[in-house]
Amino acid sequence: MIRREAFERLRQALNVLKDHHYDPWNWHEYLADEPEEGEEEEEEEEEVDLEMLALKPKRRKNIDKLKAHLLTVVQELNRAGHAADLAYYYMSVQPELMKECVVIMGVAGDIDEDLLMESGDASPEKIMAALQAKLDAAHERIEELTDEVNDLTKRLKQKTEESEDRWGHWQRSKMQGEEAMQRLDEQTRSLMMVLEREGKLAAAYNDLYARHNRARKLMIYKGTHLMRDRLFLRNKKENLFYGFHGFITVLQQEKEERIRRELEEMRDSVEFALRNEVRFLLSENQLCNASSRRLAEETNRLKLDRRALAKRLLYKQRPYERLEYLLWTWEIWQTTRGALRLEKDLAREKATVAAVNQQFTWTSRQMVPLMDFMDQLRMDVVKEQMQGDIVRRELVAQSARQFAYLADQLRSQRKQELDMLLRLRHLENEAKDERIAVLEREIAEDKHIHALKGMVVDLETNLRRALDRRKQRSYVVPPANGPRCVQCGRETSFRG
Repeated sequence: MIRREAFERLRQALNVLKDHHYDPWNWHEYLADEPEEGEEEEEEEEEVDLEMLALKPKRRKNIDKLKAHLLTVVQELNRAGHAADLAYYYMSVQPELMKECVVIMGVAGDIDEDLLMESGDASPEKIMAALQAKLDAAHERIEELTDEVNDLTKRLKQKTEESEDRWGHWQRSKMQGEEAMQRLDEQTRSLMMVLEREGKLAAAYNDLYARHNRARKLMIYKGTHLMRDRLFLRNKKENLFYGFHGFITVLQQEKEERIRRELEEMRDSVEFALRNEVRFLLSENQLCNASSRRLAEETNRLKLDRRALAKRLLYKQRPYERLEYLLWTWEIWQTTRGALRLEKDLAREKATVAAVNQQFTWTSRQMVPLMDFMDQLRMDVVKEQMQGDIVRRELVAQSARQFAYLADQLRSQRKQELDMLLRLRHLENEAKDERIAVLEREIAEDKHIHALKGMVVDLETNLRRALDRRKQRSYVVPPANGPRCVQCGRETSFRG
């Protein structure tokens, strides 16, 4: 691992040098114009804020940026040199791992470690053959995936049509359900109105019944007072007659009561005698206990039944009353009303339970197909996502290959441009060297001419001095202010 890290550091350092320091355009930014200082001074004169001036970053000059860049280059070169020394050390210690470590430096773009290890000597022919085989496999895979995408597209289209059809059915069922709910709501509202009307009628009936009872009692009370005030106080003979008959009725009732008491006493005496006889029989023979008990119970039951039968017969033979009949009807209705309501509630609850059970049964039957369909849809979604990921990866890989190809083309073009610039530089240097040689030759000739001119001037000076030492002769031509020689200053003989 440490050896691989050493070679990876070396590769990283070289990549950093190549990306940020080796290419020519990384140095073009220093050819820009220097930042102007006049504008900053004017802004400082307009608004003077010491804190802002202290915190405001100053513009760096191109020379400062270039120095920092050069220092960074030195650091990267030192780091690359250190990584190269470390790699050299590991290769010296363990030379058998050279191939594995060199593979790290040789990986680039589509050429991965497996490809370099399979190619053996990593010759261009073998690498191109491996890349061609890889490209053929990729093309086959692309064709397979294209067929699969077409198949999935057809299936997706079919499933989309099925889902739209099911969506239409679901909307239709939803609409029908809403209509059923509305009808049910209307029926419920009508039922509540009917129940409310029945409640109001029942309350009105109770009120009328109470008022009827009150009026009946008042009429009886008023009739009693009228009979007392108008009949009993005015018709004394009739009152005496009715009083006598009332007395006779009371005597008859008392006689009946006395006879009833005598019969009861007789019955009690008979019962006492029977009880004594029963006690005697029980003391005589315990075997007759059960029979005597049954006989006594049966006798008492018959007596009670006879008495109840007599009461019922007497009660049934009495004259009927209309109000009492209505009261009986009302009491029966009051007892059966709750039962009818409960029966209606029970029928409604049974219908609700049956509907819920039917819905639950239908839902439970549809649950398994729905779950299968949902699972299938999830699988389809996952497959489509996976297919989309694969297509995206392939597109990314294709774009990366195209980008690598364009980068290689750009690198080759840049190399050609550099070669062309180098050739142009050599041509310019040769032209400059030729011009320099010509200039040097011209300068040498000019220096030689100047030296000759100096010698001529010195000779003429010496000659003039020698002539001046002699006696001056008269001028052949009188002196005048005519044109003179530029070099010697003597007057020319030509006069125009």
